Amino acid sequence: MEINFKKLNPVGFYLLRFLQDLTIRFIILFGGSSSGKSYSVAQIILIFTLWEGSNTLVMRKVGASIRDSIYQDFKTAADQLGITNLFRFSDGVKTITCLSNGARIVFKGLDDSEKIKGLSSFKRVVLDEESEFEEEDYKQIRKRLRGMEGQQIITTFNPIKETHWIKTQIFDKEKWHDIPKTVEIAGRELPPQLTDVKSIRMNEPKSILNPRTKEIEEHPSDTVVIQTTYLNNFWVVGSPDGTYGFYDEQCVADFERDRLNDPDYYNVYALGEWGVIRTGSEFFSSFNRGVHTGVCEYDPTLPVHLSVDSNVLPYISITYWQIALEGDKKHIRQIGETCADSPNNTVRKAAKLVAKRLHEMGVDKVILHGDASTRAANNIDDEKRSFHDLFIDTLQKEGIEVVDKVSNKNPSVPMSGEFINAIFDAVLPGLQITIDENCKVSTEDYMSVQKDVNGGILKTKVKNKITMQTYEEHGHISDTFRYVVVDMLREEFLLFSNRRKRNLYAKDGAIHFFNPDTKCAYSREIAYAMPNVNGKFALVHGKLCGEKWHILDVQLTETASTDEIKQILIDTASPQTIIECAPAYYRFVKDLRKELPGVRAMQEVPDIDRRIAATSDFVKNHLLFNEERLNDDVVYSTFMANLLDYNKDSDCKEASAVLSGFIQFVVKFGFSGNVAVTTEDTND
Repeated sequence: MEINFKKLNPVGFYLLRFLQDLTIRFIILFGGSSSGKSYSVAQIILIFTLWEGSNTLVMRKVGASIRDSIYQDFKTAADQLGITNLFRFSDGVKTITCLSNGARIVFKGLDDSEKIKGLSSFKRVVLDEESEFEEEDYKQIRKRLRGMEGQQIITTFNPIKETHWIKTQIFDKEKWHDIPKTVEIAGRELPPQLTDVKSIRMNEPKSILNPRTKEIEEHPSDTVVIQTTYLNNFWVVGSPDGTYGFYDEQCVADFERDRLNDPDYYNVYALGEWGVIRTGSEFFSSFNRGVHTGVCEYDPTLPVHLSVDSNVLPYISITYWQIALEGDKKHIRQIGETCADSPNNTVRKAAKLVAKRLHEMGVDKVILHGDASTRAANNIDDEKRSFHDLFIDTLQKEGIEVVDKVSNKNPSVPMSGEFINAIFDAVLPGLQITIDENCKVSTEDYMSVQKDVNGGILKTKVKNKITMQTYEEHGHISDTFRYVVVDMLREEFLLFSNRRKRNLYAKDGAIHFFNPDTKCAYSREIAYAMPNVNGKFALVHGKLCGEKWHILDVQLTETASTDEIKQILIDTASPQTIIECAPAYYRFVKDLRKELPGVRAMQEVPDIDRRIAATSDFVKNHLLFNEERLNDDVVYSTFMANLLDYNKDSDCKEASAVLSGFIQFVVKFGFSGNVAVTTEDTND
């Protein structure tokens, strides 16, 4: 067989080399997009199907994606190699059959690793986009591919995130060494410009015990890892001599655009490095790994702060911090992390890991921060001690003195997130945060954790297919981040919370609160709702104590159905409920009276901004908010964030709109209690 070298990319030559090496079991191709990984696999598998007459199984995690992806690559590769007539392509069953020897290339999707059976007839298995597979899928394929000499597993993927199982269970578990970037075919070494890739490595040999002879043998290197980028694809940048391939100017320009505008995306999809792809809806949207990470070594002259989150899955999260005064600047530095996963994800085992780490650093005293809920009693412990108490007790028994600074209540999630983002954006003078570059899990969490519709942390649940346990994949380390920053910068956080941005409603520079623990003799109670203000449902529920209205509850959600609105109003159970709405809602209000007799409709006002301006002074002088709800309730804090963000030119008007309606009503009727029947009442 003769192969025109002008048909192949560098990775294709390496595949020609390693597919003939009986000692190589695993061939891993990873790197950037447009680097020719999958296409080169298609080319070389077609060639070996002709030459060897061996069968190959090509798999993707989702079968529906095969036809328009890897299967199409094989059809295009056959056409480009000029060998289409030597194969039969069965599109319906997605199988390619060699007409000269009957060898098959079979394409399958995988939705359950237990369905992996009958691999003994295949010499090779290709896992395209391996990062989409579960670790258990990979393990099952490894175990079931047996019974034939020279069987191999070939994988391709883009390195999305550093905590992916491919990185932690394959790349980080093996010892690797670089090997020369050379390929010899038919006794001739190819020119180096034809075989240049970003990197090529092999794992170290291992000593194993032969189960038959009982002798210790050396198992040779069996895994090769080839890293490529678009610069190694001659059909993107052109061939070295410019006589073949294709220079795709638009593709190159697009990568350059990413380099300038989206460095994280460029790092993964252009350079082929491990990283995290940003979505634009991150909770820490202003965190930039290139700007906010660096070398943060332990400073023995400064106290060490620990921040703890007690969720045991996927691990108990502990982060290590110090705060340095650098002139007029406070510099918060994360110097370490401990992610105590199974079997160390119990409070005592996690605390012992932390103590060991502290002793290695030479630290014998720490300041403890963390989740306020860790103070709750733990029924697992015989003495019903809390996670918090057990953690401290274990550290103390290990010789670590603990100064307990865990708060009695957690900070507002949206507000603390905005505070940290403001520090990252350098809009709060004198404050800086740097994350140590070795805190890989923390960095990935800060980059990955998403914001939910209320501005809180979206903790998406995943299921472990082995243990069948469901847990929140991201957000726990981010919680430790929030706790410790708010604690260490308490004064700055309170100032930010009360005076942040354009605060139309602050009196004497601050929002004022009532004490929920103080008994009040309430004389009036009103719930005021707007079912569709800027596409959202908004509600204010207040009670009158003397001359002050206490805002006990609020709602601000994406427009709900009338059934959902009805249930919220019924649950609020105010003796007087006013709904400011368009005529289309009048029938809804009339029907609602069957279960909520005190409900009335008010016609929408035409100029919301005018009403907001007219009522803002009343907010300053007569309204008190619930600080406890602000800190503990995501919905309440989201409403307050929207309220404080208001200005005439902004989109954040919903909270101010409904609050101004509430005030207009109570000014007119709220103190006296005499409510007239309006024109709108007769219409509903």
